Amino acid sequence: MFETMYRSGPAKSLTTAWDSRGMIVAAGDDRPLGVALKHGAVVRILVIEDNLSDVFLLERALKRQELRYELVHLLTGGDALAFFRGQGVYANAPVPDLILVDLNLSKYTGEDILCEIQRSPHLAGVPVCVWSSSQSPRDEGILRNFGVARFITKPTGLNQFMEIGRIIKDMLAGARPA
Repeated sequence: MFETMYRSGPAKSLTTAWDSRGMIVAAGDDRPLGVALKHGAVVRILVIEDNLSDVFLLERALKRQELRYELVHLLTGGDALAFFRGQGVYANAPVPDLILVDLNLSKYTGEDILCEIQRSPHLAGVPVCVWSSSQSPRDEGILRNFGVARFITKPTGLNQFMEIGRIIKDMLAGARPA
């Protein structure tokens, strides 16, 4: 199931975006709140990505792995910072099992997001994966300093993109306690 959540009404009238089960239930200000893709909701994957096509392909790649998941999509770095800080509509947002960050976001960079993740004690132990169209060794070196579990160069071909689903499934399998 693919659900795009939209906010309605002025931002100051926001209540909550998450219920006690961690599901998005409310919003404010007529812009996308996020996307929740539910498939058995065994693992929760947070993806911070401004390219909707990449999110669509990621969702297809995860489906091919027969992974039971919930994909929560945030379009902007600002939304990601609010999510990590538990601000506004994200006050009751549950902790994800894996965070996937696009390195090249507008306004806030992937580095800004990674700094916030490191400063958030409730995210300690959550594996972070960064993906980018960049193949810069400098980027990969910077990411090591942030404790990023995996760097993925976004592929240009569909078959290579589908391989990302396997990579994420493997990361999640390695992150679970035995």
